Amino acid sequence: MPVLTQPRIGGPPPLLPVLPSGGGDNPEPPGHGATRSVSMIGMIVLMCASTMTFGALIAAMILRRSLNNDWHSMPVPRMLWWNTAGLVVSSVAFDLARRFLAKNRRVLFNWYWSAGSLLGTLFLIGQVLAWRELYARGYFLAGGLATAFFYVITWTHALHVVGAIAAVYYVEFRALRFELGPSRRTMVAVSALFWHFLDVMWLCIMALFAWWA
Repeated sequence: MPVLTQPRIGGPPPLLPVLPSGGGDNPEPPGHGATRSVSMIGMIVLMCASTMTFGALIAAMILRRSLNNDWHSMPVPRMLWWNTAGLVVSSVAFDLARRFLAKNRRVLFNWYWSAGSLLGTLFLIGQVLAWRELYARGYFLAGGLATAFFYVITWTHALHVVGAIAAVYYVEFRALRFELGPSRRTMVAVSALFWHFLDVMWLCIMALFAWWA
């Protein structure tokens, strides 16, 4: 057993390296940048797959309409215009909320994200009302080519919105508990990006059926 000598007893303590904290009260965890990149790449892949799905449906509709003259146009329910306006406003609300969160203005983030979530829910309710209106006026799934494509394309879009709404409300749950630290802000950016994508896709669908189909 070594004998403690005076130099060993009175020597200076060892110097420990000071690790960077990442700034702020909630330091960014190691590997957060890599996780964010992977999440964004995954979201881009998902949007590409969704674009291919909608592109295939729209291409099939364009091809079928050009084959012969049995295409009969259908009216666009007025409710869809209100839905479109609400969806655009919700996209703006989500983007503003994301910007407020980046500035650590949590209360404003909660308000704007809640507004966007509510408008997204109202969009789905409005879609159901529009489908019921068409059904009441005699425009069924098997009633014509234009009606069939309208139902299939809008149903496909609504399924995407349901998935996006689930992600949005998960963020909402975390936000109301003030649990959106740096490690969880990726879900905010990814959810907002996918919502903007669905917004643009819906505008294309509305333009297709309102002015061409």
